[in-house]
Amino acid sequence: MGQKGSEDKRDSIIGLSKSAATDAIVAEDETRSPATVSTVLEHVTEDGTVTRDGVDEAVTDTSMILSTAETRAELASIALSDARETAGDAASIDAVQSRLATFDSKVSNVTDRVDELGTTVQELSHWHSTSLPIYDVVTGLRHAASEAQTLTARADDIQLNIEEFEHWLSNHDVRVREVDADVDALEYALDDLEQSVERVADNDDNADDWLDSMLRYHVSVLLVDDVRAELVDLREMAARADVDDDGLEDGAARLDELDSRVEQLGDRLDELAQSEWVDEHDEHLASFRATLNEFEPPISWGAVQSELEQYRPERDA
Repeated sequence: MGQKGSEDKRDSIIGLSKSAATDAIVAEDETRSPATVSTVLEHVTEDGTVTRDGVDEAVTDTSMILSTAETRAELASIALSDARETAGDAASIDAVQSRLATFDSKVSNVTDRVDELGTTVQELSHWHSTSLPIYDVVTGLRHAASEAQTLTARADDIQLNIEEFEHWLSNHDVRVREVDADVDALEYALDDLEQSVERVADNDDNADDWLDSMLRYHVSVLLVDDVRAELVDLREMAARADVDDDGLEDGAARLDELDSRVEQLGDRLDELAQSEWVDEHDEHLASFRATLNEFEPPISWGAVQSELEQYRPERDA
């Protein structure tokens, strides 16, 4: 009797028009949006009526979408295996090892989540033998399909990035161009920092600009160290590949110049610092330096930028 009652409740909207089924579902929980419920039921409606076949088709459609995600995750995993093979002995070099570890984590995360979705869809596919309401089944399928599509796109991006990394691994000129681009980015950042320091010099009541400049100065120190460590690793890669590293030496010379500029900017900011500014912001700066000390080359510049944004002074709109 209890099982029959559960089945009746589960199947209560089967055979109803989409409009009537929507009303019934909203009546069970008035927090539900009629428009949302109607949109969900559209996926299991045939000729205006909610049907069992419609639910089964939704299961099939979701399974196909999930299958695509599984395939793309597998392709990303294969690409990572290929990259490891290309790396060979260079996999022990920090610049390579860290990138491989990052990709391994990303591929594992996608693969694990796809597997979890597979379990969810498998459970929902047995809806005939459960007491789960039809609406909950369809909602679960739609969520699974949506996330599977997101994971498909993510796996595609990871695979593309791994293939670009493999090209970086096997091409010295590409590595030189990328490190030159990093040096260019540092140079642009220092140009901007110099302008900020000049604004501090022109206004002795500008504590926020001084604090912001100090934060960016500490970031610059960290990023110079990061590029220098990258250059060391790239020289090692060039040596193992028996490749001329002249291009790297040019980048190293430019980096030395930037390092000198960073030091000068730090000295200038110390000269401009007013005692009340230091007293007010010393703990804040110490906390930021401690945060930056947690980063080790090779560093994610995006992650450093995110930390910087958390510490920068608020500006008036």
